[in-house]
Amino acid sequence: MVISSEKKQELLRNLDEFFAKTDKANSSDAENLLTNFTMLKRDVLDRLVVVKLNGGLGTTMGCYGPKSFIKVKGELSFLDIARQQHKVFNETHHCDVPLILMNSFYTDELTIRELGKNSNVRTFCQSRCPRIDSETLLPVEETDEKQKWYPPGHGDIFHSLAVSGLLDELLQQGRDIMFVSNIDNTGATLDLKIAQFACDEAVDYIMECTTKTQSDIKGGTLIDIAGQLMHLEFLKYLQNIWMNSVPHVHSNPQQSSYYSVRNLYWWMHTKFSVVLLNGVHVKRSRFLPVKKTDDLLAISSDLYFIGPDRSLKLIEERDSAPIIQLGKYFQTVDEFHARFDDYPNICDLRSLKIEGDVRFEKNVTLKGDVNIVNNSGKQQIISSGTLINNERVVFN
Repeated sequence: MVISSEKKQELLRNLDEFFAKTDKANSSDAENLLTNFTMLKRDVLDRLVVVKLNGGLGTTMGCYGPKSFIKVKGELSFLDIARQQHKVFNETHHCDVPLILMNSFYTDELTIRELGKNSNVRTFCQSRCPRIDSETLLPVEETDEKQKWYPPGHGDIFHSLAVSGLLDELLQQGRDIMFVSNIDNTGATLDLKIAQFACDEAVDYIMECTTKTQSDIKGGTLIDIAGQLMHLEFLKYLQNIWMNSVPHVHSNPQQSSYYSVRNLYWWMHTKFSVVLLNGVHVKRSRFLPVKKTDDLLAISSDLYFIGPDRSLKLIEERDSAPIIQLGKYFQTVDEFHARFDDYPNICDLRSLKIEGDVRFEKNVTLKGDVNIVNNSGKQQIISSGTLINNERVVFN
């Protein structure tokens, strides 16, 4: 569909008018402004539900099964860590907050099998849409059934939760506050300060926000249009969000104001969408996505440890993780693991850039700014016991 520039400007003006009519969103600093959770309000626990987005295959890292199966800390996968986090939370607070996974048709069967018959983790499957041939504008003809379809993205959570029947079930139980995060974000645990804020202020939608770093080349940002705080979303990238299930998600999700706003912007600009929000500024520790093997090296190394709540935490000596660029020989998970006998010590590393095929033996230490260049045409070995400190190492 082609939209003329005049029509586009008219639609944008109409959108600005719509936003101008809405109430101004709140922005809070979770560290300084939110009230500490008190057990006098433990009814908050009875209203909560956790949804982890588990539809991805990790294809950018060469994975063909669920991304949540990737081993990230020793033998623990993203799925293992999410389940452990939830178990510890419920045991600590003597509650029974449900954990639900939103799978895609790619991950559903394998995930259910991995969870096992006795698992108390609930699942539902997001929608699927037919792939369209760009020339004929008809559904593609594929012999592989899965290649005929694609999962429509995380925004589909509203519709899929409703049609699965889980939404009505949760609301009947009085659970109307939903915390949503990607399953590969190991820092996204339930924060009761934010949950209590959601209940006390009766807000409909909260997005956790954190300051961007040099590593954040993808994803959304906050913008101001007509005095309205909004989330400008690139590449369908979501951070942690909290939603009140009653006003914005119900049996007819097409009537949802959130859903219609997202649809409107998705229709006008296919590469981004905008949602109205309440923003809560949180520490970077609550946002630890793993999009590439560069990220996988950081959180799998000695830079991070598993805390009592089973979330991954950066060591106290560091304010932020180093900038890591592993290069083309480390792009897939299999290539990545094949080139590390053990992960190097990178506690004092500022940046790492690797150019060429390199393999690391055990007990390697990298400090400061490190650049390793292999121009030899064959794999080179960083031997056990090697220390590289603020150096550019070149193999010719």
